Amino acid sequence: MKETVLMFAIPDKGVRNDLRNLLTPLKVQMKYVERPQYNRTLAYLAGLQPMKDLPLPYDGPEFEEPLLIFAGFSDQKLGVILDALKKYERCSFPLKAVMTETSQNWAAAYAYIHIKAEHESLHRENP
Repeated sequence: MKETVLMFAIPDKGVRNDLRNLLTPLKVQMKYVERPQYNRTLAYLAGLQPMKDLPLPYDGPEFEEPLLIFAGFSDQKLGVILDALKKYERCSFPLKAVMTETSQNWAAAYAYIHIKAEHESLHRENP
């Protein structure tokens, strides 16, 4: 599987370019996902499987916060990437997740809701 970072809800093209500049030397594929594709599975968006039935374009709300989903990374390389993101403030986003065997079948909109709720829960428990 090609190492891929799915980017959601980053309207500032400058920030998206900064992310690309930061991660391109690490030979990471970057994909910015537009709102109409939020009802597609993470596996489809990461290029892992075709869509059997192409759903209608997503017409729900835009995500409230940017989200990064990492697909196909070793723990070591993911650590390098997360360290790089921490050092570059413009690319430091609170909502990040690794695509798993379970989450790869989730629609992006569902993944966002789940990841955001988990993030909020963690921060309530560990302020």
